[in-house]
Amino acid sequence: MAYIDVISLERAKDYLRIDTTLTDDDAEITAMINGACSYIEKRTNLIFYPRNKTYKGACQVKVYDYPINSIVTDPAPFAYEQPMFTIYPDVKTVELNVGFTEPIDIPDELIQACLQMIKVWYYESEKQVNTTLIPESVKEAIDLNRRFI
Repeated sequence: MAYIDVISLERAKDYLRIDTTLTDDDAEITAMINGACSYIEKRTNLIFYPRNKTYKGACQVKVYDYPINSIVTDPAPFAYEQPMFTIYPDVKTVELNVGFTEPIDIPDELIQACLQMIKVWYYESEKQVNTTLIPESVKEAIDLNRRFI
C-alpha cells in the first residue's frame, strides 16, 4: 500500500478539475499526493497506510503513531495504552505494524486537508503574493487530529 492508494491520481485530478486524459503533470501530482499525505502524517502521527516501524527509547518506548495494528517484536512487550500514546516499559526497542488498514478509516478532514494542500501547491505556488503554502483550514484539521501537544 502507498499514499496513492489513499488518494488516487484520478481523485486528485478530479479535485483539481483536470481532465484525466491530460497526463503531462501526473508525476508532479503524484509527488504532491505523497508530500501532502506525508506532511499530515508527520504532524498528526496518524499513519495513512500499514507499515512496520521500529521505535527506540532509553529504558522505555513511547509510541505516538496510531493505529497500532500488531507488535512484530517477539516476545511481545507489555503495553500501557494512554489516550494519546502507548508506552512499552522496560524495553529499548519495539517493532510495530502501524497504520490504517483501510483508507476509509482515515478521518475525512485529513483527506480533505491533503487535497487542499495539493490544490494550493498546484495552482498557487508561483504567485508572489502567497506567503504560505499550507492553508489555515489544513492547519486546523491537523491540530484537531494531533496525537501530541
